[in-house]
Amino acid sequence: MLFCPKCGTRNRTTYNFCRKCGTKIKYSIEDIKSTTKKPIEYKINDFITLKLEHDKTVIYVKNNKFLQCKYLLIEIPKDRIKDFDGFTSIDDISEKFDHSLEYEMKNNELKPEVEFWGHCSNLQAWTENLYDTSLLHSNLAFPLLKKLTDVGDPMAQRVFKDEIAERLTNLYTNVAQYLIQENYFEYFNGEEIESLMEILFEQIEKKFKKKYNSNLNNTEIKALLSIIKTNLISSKAFLINRLKLVDVISKETNMGFLQENKRIIALGFNRCGLKTLPSSIGNFENLEALYLTDNKLKYLPPSLGTLTALKKLDLSDNLLIELPYEIGNLKCLKELLLNHNVIQVLPESISILKELEILSIWGNQLKKLPNNINKMKSLRVLGLSFNQLEVFPNLPSEMPNLEILDLSNNKIKTLPENVGYLNSLKALWLNNNPIETIPSSLLELQSLTDLYIVNTPIVVNKEKQVIKILENLVAKGINVWK
Repeated sequence: MLFCPKCGTRNRTTYNFCRKCGTKIKYSIEDIKSTTKKPIEYKINDFITLKLEHDKTVIYVKNNKFLQCKYLLIEIPKDRIKDFDGFTSIDDISEKFDHSLEYEMKNNELKPEVEFWGHCSNLQAWTENLYDTSLLHSNLAFPLLKKLTDVGDPMAQRVFKDEIAERLTNLYTNVAQYLIQENYFEYFNGEEIESLMEILFEQIEKKFKKKYNSNLNNTEIKALLSIIKTNLISSKAFLINRLKLVDVISKETNMGFLQENKRIIALGFNRCGLKTLPSSIGNFENLEALYLTDNKLKYLPPSLGTLTALKKLDLSDNLLIELPYEIGNLKCLKELLLNHNVIQVLPESISILKELEILSIWGNQLKKLPNNINKMKSLRVLGLSFNQLEVFPNLPSEMPNLEILDLSNNKIKTLPENVGYLNSLKALWLNNNPIETIPSSLLELQSLTDLYIVNTPIVVNKEKQVIKILENLVAKGINVWK
């Protein structure tokens, strides 16, 4: 039964209208009026509007949805007001208290309407103070200011660059790092960037000298700062990270140095976007290790040759086309790593490096080696994989200490008999070369333990002589990998 809401008369369930008074008693879905509340809306100015939608505060810019606010960032408790004396921005407060106030706000579970009006109050104050970014957290203030600039807000366009520059003046804050990483420099023209970089470099210089003036030689301080200044515009890494004294230097070091008796003995600039190495690199007279890996260097200055105390030089993963002739002056160099560059020719002077033990040139464009490379008597490891070599290098008995020779992934077709002169050779890589045969002189190598011939015609060669040599190598206990 259905009861009439007007007169109370009982009606059959099949009736649409009351049989007594005619009032409609059965409703379709179309007859039910929406009970959804009208969204609360607050207009900040002609460009910014806030709306409370589904209990969430949403910012609209020029009537387009821009961002949903997560929660009020902080609320300063009355009993802790003195804790906030001296702060100049919301970001300062957030950094000081390690986001603890954010969690407190989330746990307070403010009513959506209360939180909405809190956001409105914050943004109203922000606009009334000419978009002062210190009044909002940077991860809201700058994206919103950027958006307002893009849509033509004249006030935003006037203050946008000034706000960025002002917050960058304290270079190593979280806000400055955020602006750098999010590429806010793209809004500045070339002249403006140069001016800004001068200011930022002055900060770097001031902070570095203040910290290390008493620990380092003045000439070397200037040389370090010269490397930074030369690459500052092309690489934001120098703005994000600090050059500092570290305990260990390796290719994992981003920017660091080791010092002894006020002189730098090891230096690392890895993954810094280095495009230019200034001539001041030659001022590190006591430098023993230099790591410049994973950068964008194409050329090296001749002054590199003045680093006569250098023992290890790692230039891997750059864009090097050539090496300076002066590299032959590094008389103490024991390890030279040039992997993954685009070097086509090595200077003849490299053969002067009498102390060099490890020379690795993987992944370059070498077509031949210097004629006198066999004069490098101390060489133990020679890595030449992934190049364009067509001829086996001239390596006679003058290289008595060579233990590892990697010639894999080249275009070498023949292996000369004089390979048998390499008495100390332990491992020989020939993988992925068009070599069809091997000389019997390999059997004379008393130290050989491993021969790699994977993916070479040797493997499928049916000549009895080749098969016999391989069998004899195996009989001697040599691992033949094929």
